[in-house]
Amino acid sequence: RHFHGMLEEVTDDQAPQITLEGDRLSLVGLDLETLPSTLGAQYGGVARHIDVSFNQLTLMNGLDGLPNLQSIVADNNSLEGLSGIPPVQCLKTLSVNNNKISDLKGFIDAVLTSFPNIAFLSMLKNPACPNYFTGHDSEDYQRYRYYVIYRLRQLRFLDSTPVTDLERSEAVRVGSFALPARPDPAQYGRAAPPVLPDEVPELPPELKKEGQGKASFGVSNYVYYGRQSEGNRFIQNDDL
Repeated sequence: RHFHGMLEEVTDDQAPQITLEGDRLSLVGLDLETLPSTLGAQYGGVARHIDVSFNQLTLMNGLDGLPNLQSIVADNNSLEGLSGIPPVQCLKTLSVNNNKISDLKGFIDAVLTSFPNIAFLSMLKNPACPNYFTGHDSEDYQRYRYYVIYRLRQLRFLDSTPVTDLERSEAVRVGSFALPARPDPAQYGRAAPPVLPDEVPELPPELKKEGQGKASFGVSNYVYYGRQSEGNRFIQNDDL
């Protein structure tokens, strides 16, 4: 290891080039698929901020030895969720832009469990964040904001804009209904069970003979002129 003031570099050819500057730990652009298991032992006593952007992470395992983190930046990875992260009470900032998070409810559940005091969250360019980056309109994005703000009551900043008092009060009113329904994956491709001929009920005996049922066929001479139609109230003579 080489020490340069407050900068520490791990120069072992077999180890990722992790840098620590002050209390900021950086593992940016190291092509990592998992975080090193030794992070806690090496940096747990000093690291307050960690940046793991531009890797290939699918999970955030490896943070259990960093109980004093105040911010995590994990942009541009392949994260699908936050399972496996122990609770970090002091964490205030989480940035997971441009990942593969699609289950909004599951993700927010994990955030509440792991980071109960979060105040700043950004998850742009994820399937779970319906904005113009993912081909959605402003109404979809606003509903998403209401839901997230409703669930994370201490949130002060979501994505690229601060949480307003108006949004907060509206989230209390509609937030619980703002999450779009997700189809159950277990239902995909499931075929309806076949109906056996013996299971099809027959018509009652009195309806089997022609002309004895309540249904009938024929030609009606009744002509409807629409005089009692409520819809006609909105049609003017000029529209005819």
